[in-house]
Amino acid sequence: MAQSRIGRRPVDLPDKVTVTWQEGQLTVKGPKGELRQSIPAGVTVSVEGRRAVVTAPDTLGRARKSYHGLVRALLAGMVRGVTEGYEKKLQIQGVGYSFRLAENNCVGFKGVFSFDRPFPLPASVKAELSEKDTVLTLRSIDKQVLGRVAKDIRGLAPADRYKGKGVRFLGEQITLKARKGAK
Repeated sequence: MAQSRIGRRPVDLPDKVTVTWQEGQLTVKGPKGELRQSIPAGVTVSVEGRRAVVTAPDTLGRARKSYHGLVRALLAGMVRGVTEGYEKKLQIQGVGYSFRLAENNCVGFKGVFSFDRPFPLPASVKAELSEKDTVLTLRSIDKQVLGRVAKDIRGLAPADRYKGKGVRFLGEQITLKARKGAK
């Protein structure tokens, strides 16, 4: 049975984490919550003691076999999410620019737009402000949802290429363009 190098490694399951697999549906429960993921046909997940093993038979075509490593990586991410959780930090730069937390689990911007433009957060994502409302910390157990939300917030007011004003990931280096030189 030829296997993916990533897919053949078992996923260690910490205490208080349970993995259940029913045809096409993977569920991981832990101290921080529960995550569900649909799994492509042909790939199976079995729990052996405190380890979960992902297998894909050789009879699958090349395209289906490529899901072997993907499912293992998704499972490992889900296990980490329900035990530790994930966090992303966004920073806003510019004179008078800041984040604000609005009612109904929404994030807003102050000084960026001339009108109010709240961004609704999914229920699984929690937001927190720090450092004079210029750093927004997003937390979730679902890595995929958290990454998509952080990308969408950054996309509403991306950092300007000339002055660097706007939203960026904390620690992200923006390459500024040179201004037009004098003749």
